[in-house]
Amino acid sequence: MSNCVVFVCNKRYFNKFVTTCSQLVSKGNYNGDICLIVDEDFKDDNLLKSPIIVDNNIMIKTFDKIQIPKEKYKYAAHKNKVDGCILKFNLFHTFFKQWDYIFYLDCGMKIFSDINPILNESCKDTILAHSDAYPTYKRKLHGQFAKNNEYFTKLETRFDLNVDYFQSTIMLYDTNIITESTLSEIIGLLQEYPIGILNDQCYLSLYFINVRKVWRQIAVKNDSTYFYDYLRRNNKHTYIMLKMG
Repeated sequence: MSNCVVFVCNKRYFNKFVTTCSQLVSKGNYNGDICLIVDEDFKDDNLLKSPIIVDNNIMIKTFDKIQIPKEKYKYAAHKNKVDGCILKFNLFHTFFKQWDYIFYLDCGMKIFSDINPILNESCKDTILAHSDAYPTYKRKLHGQFAKNNEYFTKLETRFDLNVDYFQSTIMLYDTNIITESTLSEIIGLLQEYPIGILNDQCYLSLYFINVRKVWRQIAVKNDSTYFYDYLRRNNKHTYIMLKMG
């Protein structure tokens, strides 16, 4: 079984990438393949010759820029956030089918210990990610979209939005869920319903919960440690990783 840890980064987040990737190797005991998706601003940039990249043989991957008509930004967040959202969609490009499983990590993630207990949770034909509504599970997917507009009316008619949804901060998925049309279908949701508040997170949840129905809550903990959470809920708990350490 082959794994690849993947990061998505523009220049603004490069220092965060360096920190998280360093922790992945030194504290997370990870020695497998690593891929960094970068935008066109990185082309021939000396940052991509940094020791963290060279020493760990990190694969640098760029994709053709996906063009979204400007009128589609009307309800969505700032254009730069939309562009970052689209960059993250490339995680579901067929390029990644060369590995069995992909473990995506946000740049800036804090890693404290061995990540293998998380990798061992990998599940066939499934994307594992953490519920954004944890631990109360009161928030629902409809809250991720701007309301009171024609797009939302069509969206709630077509999809069940009164459902749990996931964070796109970490995602562990079987590349069998990637088809030739997956990327274009996700982009199509953004184009058809350009009202996402947190952009990539809401569209990935919409797609993998409503369209493909392959999302499952990633395990929260085992007998010895908590795996991942957005923030520390209890100072007595130990975690493998936190988004906000």
